[in-house]
Amino acid sequence: MVVNRKISKSSSARCSPYWTYNEVNMDQLSQVIDDVTQESATQDLDISRVIQTGLNNMLDELIEDCGDIVGAMISGADGIAWADRLRPELDRHRFAAMSSALLALADNLMRETNEGTPRNVMIESDAGNIFVMHAGTNLLLTVFTRAEANLGMPLAHARKTAEEIGALVIET
Repeated sequence: MVVNRKISKSSSARCSPYWTYNEVNMDQLSQVIDDVTQESATQDLDISRVIQTGLNNMLDELIEDCGDIVGAMISGADGIAWADRLRPELDRHRFAAMSSALLALADNLMRETNEGTPRNVMIESDAGNIFVMHAGTNLLLTVFTRAEANLGMPLAHARKTAEEIGALVIET
């Protein structure tokens, strides 16, 4: 399933992970995230149990291999959650939508400056850190770390896992 609605200044906000920075204001972006969250929550992702189990196992291994990683999720570029290992109070659908929006904006920033494709987006805070990165063509990996983490190790583990996810042949 691909969510693909054009955002324009005159229309109400809809979702597309491929907008350009001059077409979006923060109110529209919030509305896009809300729309994708609602769509994601109401749809059953049609992936086989084998793929679902494999993705969950990859996330389990990522978290077990690096003690600084406290959560992770795999989502589509369209903002749909595929697999997650998140704290129960976190809305997987909302984080999938926000991860898609964040990485799409980073992609567009890099494209506008002719700097290539971003390897990852990193958000640091006093309470923890978040990495969002491409995992193949149509999937994303979002990783949550402890605040006091040495960021090199979780980032290296996340990149390795993203490469493994990208090597899977999955139709989105």
